[in-house]
Amino acid sequence: MGSFTAAADELFVSQSALSKQILALEKELGVQLFDRGNRRIALTEAGRALQAHAVKIDQAHTSMVADLEGYRPGAEALSIGAIPVITHYGIPNYIAAFREAHPAVRLTVEKREAAELAPALSDHLCDLAFTRAHCLSRDRHAWMNVFPDRLIVVVSLDHRLASRPVVSLQDLKDETFVVLDRYTAVDQILEEVCRGAGFEPRTVHAPLRSESILAGVAANMGVGLMMDRIFEFSRHPGIVALELVPAIETWLVLAHAKDRALSAPARAFVEFISAAIGAGASAGPRRGD
Repeated sequence: MGSFTAAADELFVSQSALSKQILALEKELGVQLFDRGNRRIALTEAGRALQAHAVKIDQAHTSMVADLEGYRPGAEALSIGAIPVITHYGIPNYIAAFREAHPAVRLTVEKREAAELAPALSDHLCDLAFTRAHCLSRDRHAWMNVFPDRLIVVVSLDHRLASRPVVSLQDLKDETFVVLDRYTAVDQILEEVCRGAGFEPRTVHAPLRSESILAGVAANMGVGLMMDRIFEFSRHPGIVALELVPAIETWLVLAHAKDRALSAPARAFVEFISAAIGAGASAGPRRGD
């Protein structure tokens, strides 16, 4: 932050008004929240403690507003979370078609990693989420199958396994896996299945794009484990895809929190997607079920 002036500019209020509010808050709480020395301001220890509580209060407020949104007269808001690769499954086309069919709905889409979407649903930070089934909890979430997918192994054309039509996890135990530099659903699966096969995966990181994994594999940085649909969408000329046996399958699903009734726009969206893809409305199988 640096100064009250900079903070006031961010909040679109005057510096004097912000200073008065902070002084009033410090007086009410009976503690000093900011160290105002050295021409720069910084949070005191008490200020950092308050900040932690303030973040929780802000999240609770966001959840409350989302819960009450559907009760407002004429309210037609819908918040959808989605994993970053929904384009590979054609999901934006369905969203565009829904918007055209329901112009009164204020629909927003926020991309998050699958590991972040499960708590976002539970905390009511979004109404629905396109995510991976294996990241969800049957106790807290309900979901509808949208697209099945399976994991494949990708290797460079001159890799020792490139001529093999199928490989097993045991074939890969001495390999280095190229993974993204941020924890994703595929990383979670990689860790689980490798440990289940009796070894800890050795990894090297690439920037957060599926194409980066393919580029790293083509450059012989290691092998890759990725979803078949992602590979088909982003084929690389220097790479061959191998079938993994036994197969590891998962689902892209449309999920919601069990403890919260769907709003009218959310129900309409679920029904729209179900009709568009011909999917059933029951909870889909997770890997290992």
